[in-house]
Amino acid sequence: MIAPKLDTRQTTLVASLPAVKADVKDPETLTLILLPSELLVEILRHVDGRSILQCSSVCRTLNRVIDSSAELQYHIELALDCMVDGPPSTVTVSERLEQLRTLRRAWTLFEWKKEVRVPMPGFCHAYELVGGVFAKTFSSGSIDHNQSGSRRFISSWLPSSSAPGHTLVRNDIGISTRDFAIDPSQDLIAFVQSDDDLVNNSNYTAVHIRTISSNVKHPEASSPILRTLTPSIMTSAFIQIVDDVIGMMFWMELDNPRITIWNWKTGQILVDRDGDDLPTHISDFSFISNRAYMITRGIDGGSIQVFTFGEHQHEIVHVASLSLPVLKSRHFVHCAIHTGPFVARCLPNTPFWTNQEERMYVLSVDYIQMDPHIPRARPKFFLFFKNSTPLRYIRKYREQRETTPFEVSWEEWGPHESRMLHHQVPYQWLRYVHGHRVVFPLQSSSTQVMDFNVRKTKRHVFPPQPDSKANVEVIDYPTFIWSDGLFPGSIETNLPYRVCRRDELEGFSGVMIDEQRLVGLKSPSFADGDMKDLHVFAF
Repeated sequence: MIAPKLDTRQTTLVASLPAVKADVKDPETLTLILLPSELLVEILRHVDGRSILQCSSVCRTLNRVIDSSAELQYHIELALDCMVDGPPSTVTVSERLEQLRTLRRAWTLFEWKKEVRVPMPGFCHAYELVGGVFAKTFSSGSIDHNQSGSRRFISSWLPSSSAPGHTLVRNDIGISTRDFAIDPSQDLIAFVQSDDDLVNNSNYTAVHIRTISSNVKHPEASSPILRTLTPSIMTSAFIQIVDDVIGMMFWMELDNPRITIWNWKTGQILVDRDGDDLPTHISDFSFISNRAYMITRGIDGGSIQVFTFGEHQHEIVHVASLSLPVLKSRHFVHCAIHTGPFVARCLPNTPFWTNQEERMYVLSVDYIQMDPHIPRARPKFFLFFKNSTPLRYIRKYREQRETTPFEVSWEEWGPHESRMLHHQVPYQWLRYVHGHRVVFPLQSSSTQVMDFNVRKTKRHVFPPQPDSKANVEVIDYPTFIWSDGLFPGSIETNLPYRVCRRDELEGFSGVMIDEQRLVGLKSPSFADGDMKDLHVFAF
């Protein structure tokens, strides 16, 4: 996404910038640096942060000009932190830069500023954490297992290091809902209506498009309800929002999985594929962007299938197939995939936000032996990779005007673009990924945070604090998976990451993460009991 332009009132004061003195012989560079300093800054304002950083290495003169401009430094550091600038406001560029550096320091040293408990009473039926908002549907009494939905809804704008937060409770949203998705940046909530309310019209799945703030039809939606035909009873489903689209993958009693994607603003169905149109042996589905998605397949060693859609009427394009490691014997591979939530724009009163193209994906890979004569061991691993990997193949497919999907072997992408680790403890709660950070549970009932945006610039190096409670380590060397019964040889992966631990994160059934906080939960997910409090650690 393109960052909004800065307010001209916030541009850097150039009176204090150094006078330019040429110190290079290259004619083109000499012509550039002979320009007045204020004009150089004005030119570089329209260049992306990484290019500005490259310009600072051209010569001492450009380096001095760039170092003297708070605005150019802000653009550089946004890019290095995988952030984009927020909308114009009364917050100056210098103040934004200071806030960005403060947040980076807090996450790098793993030092949160405060801990707050947020009451979250009642049973949890479905939940979300997006843009600093935790929401759930719930009941106040015991769960009725004969009903598939809930009518009560609570949303809590969680406290940050500088704001207290607030909570909104709705005792009856007007429908019984089995699942939902939210995007607070659009004041958007999508409720999947449960079968409890569809007794006389069970041939359709209905998704209600409403506002979080007032529980009425969203003003940008042409229709209050999105529908798709479901000939049999839905057994499970999950829903995701990405900008102007809403996607669902669901299973029915008598059918294979189905994927439906709508443009929620126009009501148009962009993708509607079931067992006849989808590849066989699908495990999971996730968006890459608002016009691309991936699915995981469990045959031939397992693979990640990349698709684009919506560029032309009802056109779905298979772009690439990324293979998982080659196996020694025949296994079915179950791959659940998870990433952080998408938001369409910067939230109000926020100076900057995470670049939506800079994100991690986590594959929970479960190998199931198919040969009845071999003991049924089920090795499990986690595979971490960046969004830049599928996006690169999408761009390459378009640039080369390909007509058949790329077949990408594990050796071509896996060793240097991923990190594979042994499965220790299963995740109980989702929303454990945000941007390049991933929460990782350990067998010791503790939790660590893995940050895959590892930089070695002077901006990202902070001296350790003598009284620090955190244990921080950078893993920039290869790790190996040894499994003689599964792989022909060792599996080497190299994607670097920083791992952060603190004793205070022990004893939680799960820890969620967003841009400014960790959220610990004590109760098991979907337990028949009160959810009680959220433990918020604000950075």
